[in-house]
Amino acid sequence: MKTFTLPSREGLPIRGDIDAPPDPSALVVIVHGFKGFKNWGFFPWLADGLCDAGYAAVRFNMSRSGIGEDPETFDRLDLFAGDTYSAQLHDLHTVVAHAQREYPSLPTFLLGHSRGGGIALLGAREVHDLAGVVTWSAISRVDRWDDATKKRWRTDGALYIENARTKQMMPLSTAMLDDVEAHRFDIGAAAEALQVPLLVLHGGRDESIPVAEAQAIASRAPDAAKVVIANAGHTFNAIHPLVHVPFALNLAGVLTSRFITAHA
Repeated sequence: MKTFTLPSREGLPIRGDIDAPPDPSALVVIVHGFKGFKNWGFFPWLADGLCDAGYAAVRFNMSRSGIGEDPETFDRLDLFAGDTYSAQLHDLHTVVAHAQREYPSLPTFLLGHSRGGGIALLGAREVHDLAGVVTWSAISRVDRWDDATKKRWRTDGALYIENARTKQMMPLSTAMLDDVEAHRFDIGAAAEALQVPLLVLHGGRDESIPVAEAQAIASRAPDAAKVVIANAGHTFNAIHPLVHVPFALNLAGVLTSRFITAHA
């Protein structure tokens, strides 16, 4: 495994890992979601599996993920507070550019989980040599707050989201809200503009993102395959740390590998 640290547009560190066999046939950039990080639960397992399948797998922490030098701890909630979709998209493109310099001749795939799936779709248009996109439990829209929440957010200057695992109250400043309102990011339109195949995977019992959002994405893309895995939750029944590999997660991994093989 190779590690890297890249500067974000704000000069913040983007820390990442590359798992690759000696002669990979494709490059896969993995994008974590909200309150996610590169070492969470299934991400190391996923990278290992992609590497074993013959691909170079890249996973990284967004510069404002809240994870600092300790790869397992949200110890930079000050950075998390100022996160935006614009910053995430810039981080993604920074990492893709670095990975493509490392492996210049490989077809590139984006694989995003949850909000990372939305980021992968929004950022796909700017990725050259893109061969395909895979979303796991992806969001289909970025504006996820009702009017009362937005009003309270503006009044208080921050919105606090509990991390169910760590019990931390994680703050979001109004920078996120400002960014969403200013740019009107449209995940559906991004899916519609895709010129490469799309695989949409979703859990039938996703407790965080309704399965209808998978259909909303797939219905807009010109070349999409959608698979709903029955009895799977938002993380395909994986937990952190990953003490065993659930059936749903293993199936998601197999389907992803087959998709990449078919389109590399």
